[in-house]
Amino acid sequence: MPKIAVYAGHGGSDPGAVGNGLLEKDLNLAVSNTASGILRQWGYTVLNNRKIDVDRSITADAIYANENRADALVEIHQNSNPGEPSMGSEVIYSTRDTGKGRALAVAVLRQLVALGFADRGVKIMVNAFDQDALGIIRLANMPVIVVECAFINHPGDMERFDVNKVALAIADGIREIFTIYSDGSPVYPGAPLRPGSSGEAVLQIQRCLNNISARYPTIPRLSEDGVFGNETMYAVIRFQQLFGLSADGIVGPITWNRIMAECGSGGGTIPPFPGTSLHMGAVGDSVLQIQRCLNNISYRHPSIPRLTEDGIFGNATLLSVVTFQQIFGLETDGIVGPVTWNRIMTECGSGGGSIPPFPGVSLNVGSIGEAVLQIQRCLNNISARHPSIPKLTEDGIFGNATMNAVITFQRIFGLQADGIVGPITWDRIMRECGYSAQGLQGRTSSGCGCGRVI
Repeated sequence: MPKIAVYAGHGGSDPGAVGNGLLEKDLNLAVSNTASGILRQWGYTVLNNRKIDVDRSITADAIYANENRADALVEIHQNSNPGEPSMGSEVIYSTRDTGKGRALAVAVLRQLVALGFADRGVKIMVNAFDQDALGIIRLANMPVIVVECAFINHPGDMERFDVNKVALAIADGIREIFTIYSDGSPVYPGAPLRPGSSGEAVLQIQRCLNNISARYPTIPRLSEDGVFGNETMYAVIRFQQLFGLSADGIVGPITWNRIMAECGSGGGTIPPFPGTSLHMGAVGDSVLQIQRCLNNISYRHPSIPRLTEDGIFGNATLLSVVTFQQIFGLETDGIVGPVTWNRIMTECGSGGGSIPPFPGVSLNVGSIGEAVLQIQRCLNNISARHPSIPKLTEDGIFGNATMNAVITFQRIFGLQADGIVGPITWDRIMRECGYSAQGLQGRTSSGCGCGRVI
């Protein structure tokens, strides 16, 4: 798991820059504490040089990061200049950088500019000896950036400055380069989830339980609202009972990891055939299970029509079963016997089969058609495990919403975040959606106020 040092510049007897009735040390601390909280919630290990207003030692701070083997160090500052105030954001990285630091600087700056701050670029600063001019960059051993968020003496920058938004922008930039999802599995949030919990981790659990309920319809469907209420507790208990876990309704590390495994790869378990074939006129939980699974599989095979999940085997379900059988080379009789059941459950749980071929041309804003629909459905499927990917309208039209979802996916999985689905992004989306490159296998479970810090 990435370990990130997030440091607040100045502090205690050193106020840093001053402007518009604000002290730099206070803004730095507020952004550092907020960004650190966000990163910890996402699963990062975070090191801080200070969490309150105290003096800091640059040498001691560098040693602390070095001894704890931080993967990166991000120090927060605000800019200032004499005379007519300048404006905007800039990020400084090391003259010794081998690529990772500059990439991190670019990613963080891009996020800050998206908030409306002027783009002053990424840069290096050297002293008379051609060494890094900033002490924290010079003394630390890992990739280091100093973020000059805004000009504290520019009224427009300070009017735009929102601690929460700036902190999230910096955290997003860190996540883009030092992804926590290198294996596609979201990490345990660090504290158990129980009735009364709320937030993105709860939303993640709800989406995953809804995903898993495609194969296990006795798990009740949930409202995906990020609030851990009684319905979520009952769904967790039912999941725990099905998978032999302690049925306490609390999502601790063991339950979290099992839910994520089942959500992503099906966990290798296939619900048993109900004993009698399902066909026109059949009703009940087994039919509901088939309907939910076919809807799940339709994320990757949009030619399978979406179904109303009502537990009634009617004409629409018949058509979906026939389409499924055609796609997977089975007898196209529209009857769910043991062979069709097992294949549906396998595809529902592990995604099996080979990755659908790249459509030949990149998909971007303005593209339309089944390939776009396939991407939209897959992103909606993946959002069960990664709820920061926004839910999409599945209309086969590549608009701004689809572009934003693609960019979020690319950031999570360490790809170039350009919002374009080329061969590399297509392949990764299909793998995360459930496909395995090896066939029927499940997947295993992104003038400067700092001048005094020399």
